[in-house]
Amino acid sequence: MSSPRPRRARFSVSSCASAKPQGNEPALHRAALDSPPEEVAVRTVALFALLVAFAWAHAQPYPNRPVRLVIAAAPGGSTDVLGRVFAQRLAERTGQPFVPENRGGGGGALAAEFVAKAPADGYTILMSNDQLVISAAAGAKVPYEPFKDFAPIAVVARGPVVLGVHPAFPAKSVADLVALARANPGKYAFSSCGNGTVLHLAGELLNLQARIDLVHVPYRGCAPAMADAVSGQVPIFFTVLGNAAAFERNRKVRLLGVATSQRIASHPDLPTIAESGFPGYDAYPWFGMLAPAGTPHEIVQRLAAEIMAAVPVREVSERIRGFSLEPTPLGPEALAELMKSDYDKWQRVVREANIKLE
Repeated sequence: MSSPRPRRARFSVSSCASAKPQGNEPALHRAALDSPPEEVAVRTVALFALLVAFAWAHAQPYPNRPVRLVIAAAPGGSTDVLGRVFAQRLAERTGQPFVPENRGGGGGALAAEFVAKAPADGYTILMSNDQLVISAAAGAKVPYEPFKDFAPIAVVARGPVVLGVHPAFPAKSVADLVALARANPGKYAFSSCGNGTVLHLAGELLNLQARIDLVHVPYRGCAPAMADAVSGQVPIFFTVLGNAAAFERNRKVRLLGVATSQRIASHPDLPTIAESGFPGYDAYPWFGMLAPAGTPHEIVQRLAAEIMAAVPVREVSERIRGFSLEPTPLGPEALAELMKSDYDKWQRVVREANIKLE
């Protein structure tokens, strides 16, 4: 007797459409099956359109809309002018506006905080300087973390710091000044543009390396500091070259040394403080651009390439030198290394000099 033939399962489109999902199936899947066919079709088309729009947006070359360039300074200073120069140059090179926006205050902290919290899409970038790192290294309460919140893009310029005196002051060299200070501990003072600035810390670095005790007199800005240096009220000063250049030309101040590792092109006869008996002495501010952390690598590289290509352009380099700055095109890796070395150096100076910032 032959065995019975197995029955074929009966299956139809209508039975599939009427089938109900089991309780352990995803709710979204059950909702989709329960929805009318017209509603499912609308949802499918909408999802497809969204995916196409997303893919299209990401396929567009960067930048495809205006970029906000946040400047960590009030209008008028070196950081502001550099930001505007490069905003114009980047717009010309990319075909999209780079819109400068000043956010001064807090030593650049307000601008840094704004950019740190911006979307990491390349459409908000920061023009800043070494104060971004110095404030954090000095223990100031800043609303950002310089190494976690930013993606370095490029350095555009550096600003030599100089040590100078009033013409009536007896020191004619760094060695003379150090000898006077050693013979009279605590008698002499130096001015800077503010507490916790690179100019303040440059003076403290000399105190540490030369084992002297120059008293720091902080000013609220560089203009009043230079005014008192020129008048002889506080005859010793640390400032950036741009603040002292005109006074030096008019013989109202005497420059003793520059705080760079090598002599600078604009003042080839001005010795470095390092060569004046203090090897390794270096206080050399930078100006550069950063993006929010997480900005795509290809966008950072595109911006870096455009910026570094713009620095040597004659009109750009002349504007930079017009502020007594040195054109210095450096890429993301070099800026990251510079930030780290600055942080380590100034943190050590603050600790060893027992500096307390309010």
